Amino acid sequence: MFKKSSESGQLNIFTSPRSLFSGNSLKTYEDDHAWHNQFRKQVTMRIDENIFRPLYCLDNGTPNAPIRVLVAMMVLKEAEGLSDQKIFENCRFNMLVRSALGLHNADDPLPTESTYYLFRRRIQEYAKEENENLFETAFAQITKDQCAEFEVSGKRIRMDSKLLGSNIAWLSRYELIHETLRLFYNQVKQAGQLGKTTEDRFDELLKL
Repeated sequence: MFKKSSESGQLNIFTSPRSLFSGNSLKTYEDDHAWHNQFRKQVTMRIDENIFRPLYCLDNGTPNAPIRVLVAMMVLKEAEGLSDQKIFENCRFNMLVRSALGLHNADDPLPTESTYYLFRRRIQEYAKEENENLFETAFAQITKDQCAEFEVSGKRIRMDSKLLGSNIAWLSRYELIHETLRLFYNQVKQAGQLGKTTEDRFDELLKL
């Protein structure tokens, strides 16, 4: 049965980070810019669990394991190139990894291996039946939310994304313009898209 997980976990007085760490260790653990805190904020907590609702019965059966945790585990596994055994080992005993998943207490339960594999299989079966990859849908939503928060627009392209810096290292600016014009002219000339006057003008320019 589908059930959304809580976005705010309750800290245990005996197993929370403040009872396990102190000094610089606690300061590093609570650093907002640390990778595990950024991953939890920018990935784990942005996962819209409702996207995965079609994988579960709405009103019957045992409630599902936290979908955010399952998806975040899969992301970490692929990002680090880990085996299934290793990702479960890290999720059980590495406090930074557990923090990235939103498991703040040392005794917060982790989904079992069987639940992990069943969830992955359901996603694959749904993709075959409905022709929709729920992972792609979920991360498209995450990207959209991040773009809105950080005011990133895809309408503008950074100049360095066009490799101008590396090209200028080999060619002068004049040579870049000349080579670009030459390539463009060869393409449109073969397609017969230019008039005689324009072709003559291009021929003159490219002799320089």
